[in-house]
Amino acid sequence: MTTPTAAGKAPSPASSRSRRWWFWIATPVVIIALGMVGLTLQAPGLPIAWWWPAAGASAWFALRAKPGERRWALLATFVATSASNALVGRPWSVALLYGFCNTIEIAVLLSVLGRHDDGFRLTTLTRAVRFVAASLVGAAVLGLTIATAGVLLVGSSFLPVAIVGFASHSSATMLIGALAVVPPRETRTPQVGELAVHAAVTVPTLLLTFGPGGATNLSFLVFAVLAAGCLRFPLRTAILQSLIISIAALLLALTAGGSFGFDLAASRIAPVDLVIFMSTVGVFTLLVSVARYESRMNAKLALRAAEDVAQAERARVAALAAQLELQRQREDFATTTSHELRTPLTNIVGYSDLLLGTDLDDQQRGWIAKVRRGADRLTTLVDGLIESRAASASDAIAVDPLMERVRAAFATDAAARHASIVTVASGLVARAAPIDVERALTYLVSNAVTFAENGTIAVSASRIDGDVWITVTDDGPGMSPTTLQHAFDRFYRGPEAEGRGAGGLGLGLGSARDLARRNGGDVTLSSDVGHGVSAALRLPALTDGGVA
Repeated sequence: MTTPTAAGKAPSPASSRSRRWWFWIATPVVIIALGMVGLTLQAPGLPIAWWWPAAGASAWFALRAKPGERRWALLATFVATSASNALVGRPWSVALLYGFCNTIEIAVLLSVLGRHDDGFRLTTLTRAVRFVAASLVGAAVLGLTIATAGVLLVGSSFLPVAIVGFASHSSATMLIGALAVVPPRETRTPQVGELAVHAAVTVPTLLLTFGPGGATNLSFLVFAVLAAGCLRFPLRTAILQSLIISIAALLLALTAGGSFGFDLAASRIAPVDLVIFMSTVGVFTLLVSVARYESRMNAKLALRAAEDVAQAERARVAALAAQLELQRQREDFATTTSHELRTPLTNIVGYSDLLLGTDLDDQQRGWIAKVRRGADRLTTLVDGLIESRAASASDAIAVDPLMERVRAAFATDAAARHASIVTVASGLVARAAPIDVERALTYLVSNAVTFAENGTIAVSASRIDGDVWITVTDDGPGMSPTTLQHAFDRFYRGPEAEGRGAGGLGLGLGSARDLARRNGGDVTLSSDVGHGVSAALRLPALTDGGVA
């Protein structure tokens, strides 16, 4: 005895093989049984059944078989359909011929459907149309071959046999064979209440149309019921309800003698009308129900995409909020740090000035002067932590004196690193806030001095169109692409700075760019690793009518 597999676990290979054996044994038996049932509904005067459900079972069998197994499914179909014909008393020659015709029908169905890497499923209206077309083409081939065989073997009329065979097999294929290719079950299942309501409407509609005294001109009501089911129920349920309605219509026509009704003495027109009606039900059901399924799937995809977009937007808003919070924390840090440092810096500068006014020897005066310069630089850094929101008033700035003042401020530091600062006269005049520009250039030169050892720092200026470009170039180690990308981020220090033990908080370049931008300019960097950095401070040039 085998135990059931645990929920959620894949079935064992032995269980899968067992199910495949049942598939290959039970399905041909079902085809034989349905074939015998169908052949008992022999149309009067015609060598063919009114409706042959074995055709639908054969299509289901072939479609459920794996691609590599379909040749064996066709062989099993031939054996089963031939056997069902023989078991109802037909000669073996006729039984084998009809079995061959049925097998050809299934082969044509598979050929028209073609190969699909993901397996053929009724997931789109295009595929539904393809399945309907394949069913109709296969049934048409069957109708032609059966009608030809009937003319040759029993002398029956060609056209009625061809029409009945076509409509009978196409309806069976579409209403039974389609169950093999429905997509996975939908999450929504019909409620018992709505199924009961639908049945309560369907039964009187069928009786009104197919029951005793039924009227042919009311047959459109059946399609209204079908449409309601196709648009309301899941795809599998919709196909099953159409199959049940078709079988009910067949049984009512056989037993009640309604507008489509007939008995063994009835004319050949009655079965033709009935199977054409059933074939129309199959076409209608597949196209409407699959179109509805596709629209629901597209709506779900659209909803899922909208949810993904909303989730991404929420993540973006959260990231923006985190960024703003980080910016607030940085500003709070800068404000607090600036406030806490200003008082001790003021004391250092004040007492340094007092000491410089006393009697000191040259060595002591040099020491105090270095303390004073360091305090001035630290004051400049503290001022850079909090930038005012509005720029100071713009004025004409002579570039050459500006470059010289900054050069003189850093000459001692550069000499300590065995480097030199060289300026090139340009005679240019820019328009900006003098304090902002001098601080911005101070940051750029300070950064260059930090990395230039045993080298030269070149400070030059040029005019391009309406801008003055002040360029600070060093011959230090340069910046990697990653460092260059984040060079203006506040508090960012690249590995080049860490590796050289350079001081600073990572504020200089960002502050320089902020100062330049609020004066209508900008700061850009370029560098090749191992070949220094070139920092360009762009400022608006003084117009020709300005005063230098």
